[in-house]
Amino acid sequence: MKYDRHQLYELSVQQPVVLLDFLEDVCDDVMDREPVVLREDFCGTAYLSSMWVRSDEGRKAVGVDFDAKVLRWAERHNRKPLAGDAGRLKLVEADVLRCGAKADIVAALNFSHFIFKTRDELLRYFRHARRCVKPGGVMLLDAYGGPGAMAACEDVRRFGDFDYVWEQKPIDPLTNRVVNYIHFRFPDGTRMDRAFRYDWRLWSVVELRELLVEAGFADVLVWFETEEGFDAELDTSDMEAWVTYLVAVT
Repeated sequence: MKYDRHQLYELSVQQPVVLLDFLEDVCDDVMDREPVVLREDFCGTAYLSSMWVRSDEGRKAVGVDFDAKVLRWAERHNRKPLAGDAGRLKLVEADVLRCGAKADIVAALNFSHFIFKTRDELLRYFRHARRCVKPGGVMLLDAYGGPGAMAACEDVRRFGDFDYVWEQKPIDPLTNRVVNYIHFRFPDGTRMDRAFRYDWRLWSVVELRELLVEAGFADVLVWFETEEGFDAELDTSDMEAWVTYLVAVT
């Protein structure tokens, strides 16, 4: 069997249906209107964008990424299958800092914004994102942390007929730089090593909230991911690792 790394990533990492339910609940609480346009920065295969379009006939999405190759994959596997609704999903090959597309929701997920390694760089991105959020809209991003986020480890999870392997290198305490890999392993003994490589800075929730407010957002709300859903009051003191979602409101 020939495996496709982007398909494997969508199956093992992304949960667009769960995330869309969360987004709808959050928007009901913090927005005074129904969001129409989603902008997905660092969109990769634009899986979330395509599911946003599928979720309602009035919704539109803009997927932004500078990788032409992955956008061609997104076009073939996620935009074209929308058929008559494909016109409501626009794929833009660009640096996210150079795309001025406006949206009700700007999303930067899968820790993609961690690619910015200095405070000035990340603040510049957040300021740009703030300008792209329509009045009354929100920005959505995620983060991870806990003691386990700072140590070398290998986490293996089974998904159907393949294993997802997250390999984490130790953090550099002087820069908070981390290098991580995703590998895939298969029942026949074959492997797809280093299918994805991430070289980024591990930003804390405190830093992210401060930078978002400095960038012009009025407030930043936080929910932690749990097996039961999303919890704004989760006690993480005894947790080895956690994932959280931040919603910056205008």
